[in-house]
Amino acid sequence: SQGVQKEMAVINSKGIIGITEKSSSNYSRVQSILNSNSKINARLKNSDHFGTLKWNGKDYNIVQLEDIPRQANVQVGDTIITGGKSTIFPEGILIGTVKDKENSIFNIQLFNDMSALGYVYVVTYLDKEEINSLNNE
Repeated sequence: SQGVQKEMAVINSKGIIGITEKSSSNYSRVQSILNSNSKINARLKNSDHFGTLKWNGKDYNIVQLEDIPRQANVQVGDTIITGGKSTIFPEGILIGTVKDKENSIFNIQLFNDMSALGYVYVVTYLDKEEINSLNNE
């Protein structure tokens, strides 16, 4: 009854938390970014290089960023934000910082402590229907 629907971004002041999965009149279920099925478009804040954010199931404060091009100049401490290439998360929402690199995968230290979340915001992407309509043509 508050307008929360499936596939809406869930964030707080520190960054991303997840995506709404289901809603009833008074409650919603959120799929955390710490879900093995979660794949989020993310990019380096200081460049236009982007990749896919996933979680390997090990540490609840660290997620993995994959598919970053080799030519991207990624440094420890670089900020990672949402890439804006989806109809769920707008571009520029904070995620975390590069902690280290293992092979071609970057470990990202989340800004959020995913074990101690309080109030959250549910974000409506105003152009979602128009974008989905174009993609389905």
